[in-house]
Amino acid sequence: MQTVTWQSVAAFALGVYWVAVAATVITDDREPTSTLAWLLVLIAFPLVGLVFYYFFGRNWRKRLAKDPWVAEVAGLAAPVMQRVRTENADAHAEAVAWALERGYEDVPRIIEATQGSSVLPAYDVEILVNGAEKFPRLLHDLAAARDTIDMQYFIWKRDALSAQVAAILHERLNAGVEVRILNDWIGNILYPKDELRALATAGARVEQDLTKLRQINYRNHRKIVVVDGVIGYTGGINIAQEYIDGGARFPSWRDTHVRFTGPAVADLQALFAARWHRKTGEDLFTDRFFPVRYPTAGRRTLTQTVSDGIDVPWQPAQRAHIVSFAAARERLWIQSPYLVPTPEIYSALIDAALAGVDVRFMMTGMADKRIAFWAAETFFGQMIDAGVRIYRYTDGFMHAKTMTIDGQIAVIGTMNLDIRSLALHQELMCWFYDPALAEEHERIFADDMMHCELITREMIDGWSAWRHLRNATARLASNLL
Repeated sequence: MQTVTWQSVAAFALGVYWVAVAATVITDDREPTSTLAWLLVLIAFPLVGLVFYYFFGRNWRKRLAKDPWVAEVAGLAAPVMQRVRTENADAHAEAVAWALERGYEDVPRIIEATQGSSVLPAYDVEILVNGAEKFPRLLHDLAAARDTIDMQYFIWKRDALSAQVAAILHERLNAGVEVRILNDWIGNILYPKDELRALATAGARVEQDLTKLRQINYRNHRKIVVVDGVIGYTGGINIAQEYIDGGARFPSWRDTHVRFTGPAVADLQALFAARWHRKTGEDLFTDRFFPVRYPTAGRRTLTQTVSDGIDVPWQPAQRAHIVSFAAARERLWIQSPYLVPTPEIYSALIDAALAGVDVRFMMTGMADKRIAFWAAETFFGQMIDAGVRIYRYTDGFMHAKTMTIDGQIAVIGTMNLDIRSLALHQELMCWFYDPALAEEHERIFADDMMHCELITREMIDGWSAWRHLRNATARLASNLL
């Protein structure tokens, strides 16, 4: 009779583990290179690899596609959003015709096909290029709120700026205005919560999003403010004093936010309402938050909002970028603090440059995340060889997430050109089909170039072997950056 040893039991258990791991990862519907990488990690490092896979490797987009909540919130949103879209169907038709005439028709079409988000009119669109421009406007709008204030931020620090915001919110609560605040859990885990707790005690509803530890790799990076359902804000600026003056780390902070009114605000309200329902179960998809009549004073701009997140199956925001890269004929100017693109975005950027489009990419030249900063440098060489001009902003921290296409379309939102934003985070981008607004933003981009360093092939070739090795090693962690 053969003796059973601990070695044979361990070998059998390890074999079962390998089979189970292979079956789980292979059937998770991911790219082959990612599948092979996770298989290597899980097989080579059984315990540590399993922990990493649990938190950072599972395909939650696939899992959430079967979550009943997705259908539930879609059902709640349908009546009010269908009303808004039907009442503004002429704006969508006008935008599609405008895009078709100029060769951009695939952009509004793919956003509508992947997300059901049609073009809506926005009014009085304002580009706000730093916190000093945003916050006086925001504080004024908050102070004038009559019914509801909904605020969603990735970061809400406790400082001089947040104290001003909180003071106005307390005053509005005393006046009977309903205040809801939704912040990302991990994004705010290190910051004091006494100010937010005081607002909650005063009657505000304060919640944190994505608090389940198993989904720690997926964050809500959106910034949304909706006042009385009719004034909307979004962009890169969070609630913190450093977005005004650069704080202790940077001499200044360069960012972009956008404010507008009108029916296009409904898309921002819907994104907030969906995450709020996910967290609290409260239904905000009512006429109170989606007015039957929106104010229409001021200049009209055709606007389409697209979002991404693990609860959004087709990654519409990334796809819209890729389609627009292919549609660009003359100029494609992009700003993002980080550059750790998905293979699809990377290839599309290079294709546009090789096709003769004036592709310019501007990122921060002052790092807040050194590993991401180093990883970005591994993409520079091939991009420059293809004709992309890469600029690093050196006057402060560059945090804007924007794009202009041929001086015809302006895009402003929360999505960086890194894998976290493109594939893991809850994000949004507003597409403005408006040459005047696009030209305004091109002027802003040109002004920013005056404070940039142009990266050249000669500079890259002059980097040490150690720097290239450091950068390549940093790139291996791209899914975590």
